[in-house]
Amino acid sequence: MKDSKIIFISIFEGVEAKNLLRTPVLKTLLSDENVKIILFTKTKEKAEYYKKSFNDPRIEYEVVEKRTMRGIDSLFSKLKFLLLDSKTIDLKRRMLFAEDRNFLKYYFGKLAKKVFSKKIIRKLVRYLDFYLVKDRTYKQFFDKYNPSLVFLAHLFDDPEIHLLREAKRRKIISVGFVNSWDKVTSRSILRLLPDKIIVFNKIVKQEVFEYADMKKKDIFVSGIPQYDLFFSDRTIDRDSFMGKYGLSANDKLIVYASMGKAFSDSDWDIIDLLTASEKDGLLPSNTKLLVRFQPNDFVDEGEIKKRPSLRYDYPGIRFSQKRGVDWDMDESDLNHLRNTLAHMDLLVTYASSISIDAAIFDKPVININFEINKKSSLLKSPTQYYSSGHYKKALDAGGIKMAKNERDLLESINKYIGDPSLEREGRRRLVKEQCEFTDGRSGERIGNFVLDLLYGK
Repeated sequence: MKDSKIIFISIFEGVEAKNLLRTPVLKTLLSDENVKIILFTKTKEKAEYYKKSFNDPRIEYEVVEKRTMRGIDSLFSKLKFLLLDSKTIDLKRRMLFAEDRNFLKYYFGKLAKKVFSKKIIRKLVRYLDFYLVKDRTYKQFFDKYNPSLVFLAHLFDDPEIHLLREAKRRKIISVGFVNSWDKVTSRSILRLLPDKIIVFNKIVKQEVFEYADMKKKDIFVSGIPQYDLFFSDRTIDRDSFMGKYGLSANDKLIVYASMGKAFSDSDWDIIDLLTASEKDGLLPSNTKLLVRFQPNDFVDEGEIKKRPSLRYDYPGIRFSQKRGVDWDMDESDLNHLRNTLAHMDLLVTYASSISIDAAIFDKPVININFEINKKSSLLKSPTQYYSSGHYKKALDAGGIKMAKNERDLLESINKYIGDPSLEREGRRRLVKEQCEFTDGRSGERIGNFVLDLLYGK
């Protein structure tokens, strides 16, 4: 290929594929006939899976299995968690302490945060990390392809830091992408910094400036690429959608979005409460429940068998045997999510980004701020997450109703079913603050931004 421009892109996590491959980002990059893309995955299974959907002749796949870190590399990997000072990290530390009662670990973490979570310390640590860690996992691929640009969609994970380190050694343009609204304040510091970072909105831009020490001129606000689909017209008619569940177009659909067993033991309690309320006439007579489980979690089949009449969606494919990052939602899954959001009448959930999804479609959102069976472990207490920094900003927009007990939940459901326009202005404010753009062109913006960098614009 004449004047070929080779771009490395990491798709180690399901959310990376969702943000980059299944949005206009990939299409925009390939619109330049000189671009060739190398996609990095963790396993041959995932590479073969993605090849079925993304098989353009200018796409190649390389498999780099995650390795066990040792020595100084492992030290810096652990250190990154101690250098972030945020409300969410404080919350996580308290939750872990309540679980393991490890006083030494808890107070050492607090002391380390107070002493070391300063910009000058982070700068020194990154300098030492770059020069002392000798990992050359990706050297062979740089030698083989000689890329022009490296696009990293999950900089908080160590394999991508190793990929970034090799790019920085060779002075190759590097672009990071913060692929979630919470990672900057809830995960860790960035071990190394790319040349440019792409973020969803101005909120995350400020966080990247404050916690990741990037210059504002090097932070590009794109909007949320996976939401481009939500701003399109790809919605099936209500009769067809409701008919999939044996329901009438006149029925009112409540969607309960589970939090997942990794964070909570409350899902089945709420499902049973809503099911019983529907059966006992505590909700409008034509109100029906649909449960949506998470694509990155595993559902207890035994619990489902206990509830044979339960309507539920269990989207995605999971590549591992436990909850984690190895999952994918294909085009049919994403379209079904869009149709669910478009046709549901109300969302009920704990702290979740799907609250923003619902607000885009102007659907009332109720967050549950109680537990039917109080948990002995704070790690399984879903109400704790309302104190996290990123979620508090969403609540401050005013478009999410907080139900403080069972009675409040049922009364709120009845109220919103009767008048879905309530809190509409708050939902609009939430969408404006979190989405930044609502034109359905965020993926295109990201692709064009990368192409401009590729050509030095």
